[in-house]
Amino acid sequence: MAISLRLLVMASALIGGYVWVRPAPPERPAAHVRFEERAAAAGCRNVHSMCRLHPAFENIMPWLSSVGAAAAAADYDGDGFADLHVTQSGRGQANRLFHNRGDGTFEDVTAAAGVGIGNAAGACMHAIWGDLDNDGDLDLYVIKWGDRNTLFRNEGGGRFTDISKKSGVDFWGYGNAATFFDYDRDGHLDILLGNYFADTIVDEKTGSRVRNDLWNPVSTKIMHETFTHAANGGRNVLYRNRGDGTFEDVTTAVGMTFHGWTLSVGAGDLNNDGWPDLYIANDFGPDEYYLNTGATEQPPRFRLVIDPRGHPGVGNDWWKGMNVDFGDVNNDGYLDIYVTNILSRKYKTDEGNMLWLNCGDAAMTGGRGFKNIAEPAGAMDGGWGWGGKFADFDLDGLMDIFTVNGFVTGHPDRTYWYHIQEMVTQTKNQTVDTRDWPVMGDRDLSGRELSRLFMQLPATADRIQRTDHASDRIERATSKSQRAAGESQRAAGESQRAAGESQRAAGFSPRGATNGNEPRFCDAAEAAGITDTYNGRGIALADYNHDGLLDIYVANQGAPSSYYVNRTTPPVGASFLRIQLIGRPDLPLRLGGRTLASTTNAVGARVTIQTCAGIMMREVQGGTGYSSQSEYPLHFGVPNPAAVERITVQWPSGRTQEVTDDAARKLVGHHLRWVEGAQPEVRK
Repeated sequence: MAISLRLLVMASALIGGYVWVRPAPPERPAAHVRFEERAAAAGCRNVHSMCRLHPAFENIMPWLSSVGAAAAAADYDGDGFADLHVTQSGRGQANRLFHNRGDGTFEDVTAAAGVGIGNAAGACMHAIWGDLDNDGDLDLYVIKWGDRNTLFRNEGGGRFTDISKKSGVDFWGYGNAATFFDYDRDGHLDILLGNYFADTIVDEKTGSRVRNDLWNPVSTKIMHETFTHAANGGRNVLYRNRGDGTFEDVTTAVGMTFHGWTLSVGAGDLNNDGWPDLYIANDFGPDEYYLNTGATEQPPRFRLVIDPRGHPGVGNDWWKGMNVDFGDVNNDGYLDIYVTNILSRKYKTDEGNMLWLNCGDAAMTGGRGFKNIAEPAGAMDGGWGWGGKFADFDLDGLMDIFTVNGFVTGHPDRTYWYHIQEMVTQTKNQTVDTRDWPVMGDRDLSGRELSRLFMQLPATADRIQRTDHASDRIERATSKSQRAAGESQRAAGESQRAAGESQRAAGFSPRGATNGNEPRFCDAAEAAGITDTYNGRGIALADYNHDGLLDIYVANQGAPSSYYVNRTTPPVGASFLRIQLIGRPDLPLRLGGRTLASTTNAVGARVTIQTCAGIMMREVQGGTGYSSQSEYPLHFGVPNPAAVERITVQWPSGRTQEVTDDAARKLVGHHLRWVEGAQPEVRK
């Protein structure tokens, strides 16, 4: 498929009379982007312990136990500094909670907080923070394999209580992913849980369906049925928050029934209609893209998007979705998507990470489509990818991408890759029984890889060189048609959408999806000091030391964690803005016959900075990325503070607030706390 696509692109280029000019990326002054690894010195170093399943699976134990290293950043005690929760997956090993002292160091407060768990059964895989009871502090939801998930209520004073059974979210299964979001905008956080293995299986002795316990198995037929279209994975679960401390399973009622092998989930408003949509990254099969129907029906449901070519999701993917993160990478007011996949030059895998650019497309449901620009943008080769996050690391106003990788580190001279290929050929892609898999032993599979720090490059002119005036006319006509179709859909949108379109129409955005000058990146990881070769998994971004720069914490699988403090020298005159939004569930609005409210975490709220040069937009998210959660406050790089004209907040309640002119410019360079209905307050 990928080969035929490339041939089609080449043919189109020859017919159209132009060629894509891909010179070596211009040299970015990478020396100004610097990170310093300080996990041990800062007191937040954790050595991840790996899970081990029943010996019946010993032949592929390295493969099966290659997950579980998760990191989640959040301010659980309300002192303004992001703390850290990291998971352990080995039997008897406790998860760890690191409290940020605010002086550049952390202390382990796990025992006092009571959140260690210890993996007496099963194995911890992920955890996310969110204020589920709207009491003003963050609760903790821990996702596991082979054990019931645990919900800890934050009691204040650094103490937590297990309320899992009472709340009804103690699902038993094989969770790898979760996110908090408010899908019905009632002011209460809901939970989307993504599961990997099926939670039940057929007992070959009795023929009955029983619990699929990988520590006490009844069968070795536990794997994906194919590498490309497996539908025998775990069932994902959507828990609706009733608002009384309990949750109900509404998965089937909202239209989500597929049993894929989910590794990552994310919620964000992808079509700018005010309602959070879903992207589900699945291993061994197509990803899923669901549009929230809240704008047209109540209660909301989720509609699976099928593209005009019959593909589920945003378009062609490579059936190994590992990560999903959202960010407005081209500053046009729409969320784009970054999905990691696998790419290894030495194995000649023709796949790679995907950067889905959100574009107007009248043929798609909701009027928005996505174009994978990862390869021409230089953000495709992330290795054997896992967690990946959008962020502006150098305050230039452009979103960069940090992504980690590495699967199984074994003997460098013995690879497992070709054994897999042989097995797939022999079994005709029927891979469900672990007994058919070759022994992995100490073989390597994409171990010892460097992470990638894709820094977005400033725009340059004439990235497309045209040699035929007719092709110019064709492109202009096509672009005009696309703009007209997009304009008719956007005309009914919110003010932010109109503002973004007017800027594009005025020629502001040099990176729009229709003008042939899309984002470009170059990898600066090694030059910036990110040099470890661990098998990275979860990423937790936060401004841990309040210096205005985003730092990086990485949970490495079966290895020490990495804490990279950002020592970057920003461009001259550049600054930052970090905004913590606090929603008011007690201040609902009645709109269109509905009562809408924000959660205290303000998940789904948007902040837009309008400048004389364009816009920058961020949306509050309740945990995205493989085994990842970054802090709740929104972070902006502001390259020219004097150009700021307006800062606007769009709350999930439907309320809009803004600060303009000098009042807005005075906020730049500060950490803000902005409570819904009130004026922003400077915290530092």
